[in-house]
This record gives sequence, structure tokens and C-alpha cells, in this order.
Amino acid sequence: MELEQYTQYQETRLHEQPGFAYNTYLCTIPQDFDRVNLHWHEQMELIYIKKGSGSVSVNLACYPVSAGCIVPVLPGELHAIEGDPGVRMEYENIIFSLALLDSLEADDWCRGVVDALRQGALQFERPICPGSDFHRAVSAALDGADEACARRTPGYALLVKSQLFKLLYALHSFQQTAGEARPNEDAEKLKGLVNYVKDRFREPISVADAAAVAGYSPSHFMRIFRQVTGRTFVEYLTDYRLSAAVYYLKETDDDIGTVAANCGFDNISYFIRRFHRKYGTSPGRYRRNPKNM
Repeated sequence: MELEQYTQYQETRLHEQPGFAYNTYLCTIPQDFDRVNLHWHEQMELIYIKKGSGSVSVNLACYPVSAGCIVPVLPGELHAIEGDPGVRMEYENIIFSLALLDSLEADDWCRGVVDALRQGALQFERPICPGSDFHRAVSAALDGADEACARRTPGYALLVKSQLFKLLYALHSFQQTAGEARPNEDAEKLKGLVNYVKDRFREPISVADAAAVAGYSPSHFMRIFRQVTGRTFVEYLTDYRLSAAVYYLKETDDDIGTVAANCGFDNISYFIRRFHRKYGTSPGRYRRNPKNM
């Protein structure tokens, strides 16, 4: 698993087949990680809450969620996941490429629905909560895909795709009437910052640097970043670096000092203190027994 995937889904991938771009990750907050930081990608994602409660933010709008809730995240949407304090929240991350549902036909009507999802023009309620016809349709499709993956009979990928078409039909059938989708300017600016941190977290990054990337003044940036994420940019950056450190402790034999330096910590004592504060153990002990984190 690559670093970017690890910081979002850790190691609990349930369903994968080479050449079939459909994956399900079973995740738990706070056992796997204390939260999932702001991120985005070009795949479709559905966050399916199985136990507990928390919140999911999509393009800077925050939605409270509990067991049974489903939050579709469209390609390119900035999103994050957080559990309620003191609550164990279990959820599935279902990730797939919309290209699975496209075709080579020149006038394929279904492509219009797929393109509307890609462009953010298909709008519907979020979260999709238990008790509605919309939820029954979406959950039946996702549960059907899960069952097909669990059985893995020959050709099961065809069954998964059939369930994804049912999902597509539900999203289309229960769409909300709205005008042309308008880009969220703050979300687009923060997407650029998320990419910047992903590419440069090993290097020194100041608040002024981050503000310049996002196109804000430092004071406005600090205000809007805390408003969106509930914490400062420095806290966000440190958390990202610590998640990367966990990945390198598991995936490499580099000594602790090298891991710290490769994750943007120029002071090993500070790195060890922050690591212990977040994970309750030292980097060395974690490496020897990561399952007891």
C-alpha cells in the first residue's frame, strides 16, 4: 500500500482484484487513526457507517453521521472523517472508478449520469439516512456488492458492476432539483494546499507558505483553516507527518532518526514526544509491536 492510501485507509482492504478498480476498506476511529484528514481523489467514494457516530465533511460542509448512514463523495470533492469523542466508529470506505460504469458507445445515455457525477452536477441529500426509500436503494446496492465480493464466485466482478449500476440508478432517481453546480472556491483552494502538503511534508512549511499556496492572507488563512478543520494548520501538518512516520516505521528498516527526518521533523526528541502523545508509545516500541498501538 502506498503512503497516500495508508494515511486514509490503513491496511484493512477487504476487496481487490487486479484490473478491477473497486476496493472496500474497513476502518475504525480511533483504533486505526484518530481522524481522516482532508483529502481528495478522482475516484467515487461512499462512506458507509456501520457502528458508532461522528461527522463527515464534504467540500467544507459538515454532516453528522451514525450507524447506517451513507455519504457519497463525488470525484474531486474535498472530504474528511472524524468520530465523536469517546465513541468507536466503524465504517466502510468503498472506492471505485466511475470508468467502470462507462462504455465505448458514442451515444450511451448512461454516460450522461456518469459525467454528471464527475462534474458534481448530480445533487442529492447527504447523508443518506436509514428509513428512506433512497437509503433502502443505496444500501441494497452496496450490500449486494459486498456479498458478491465475499463469495468471489467466478465472474463476481460482473455482479459488483450490476450493483453499482443500481447505485447509479438510485442516485439519479433521487437527485435533487438544482441549478448548475457552482464550484466551492474555498474547497478548491484547500485542495491545492492538500496536494502541496502531500508533496512537501518532508520540507519546512510555514503558515505563511500554506497561506500563499491557498491564496489567502496569513490571518484569513488561519481563521478559515480552523473553521473548516477544527484545528490549526500546524496541528494538521504535524498529524500528517506522524501518520507518514507510522507508514515508514512499518514499511522500512530506516532508523528512528532517519524516519523523523524523512517526515519533516528536524528534532528527534520533539518527534518522539509528539509520536508518544498521539500513539501512546515510542516509535521504537511501536515498530516492534504495531498491533498494540
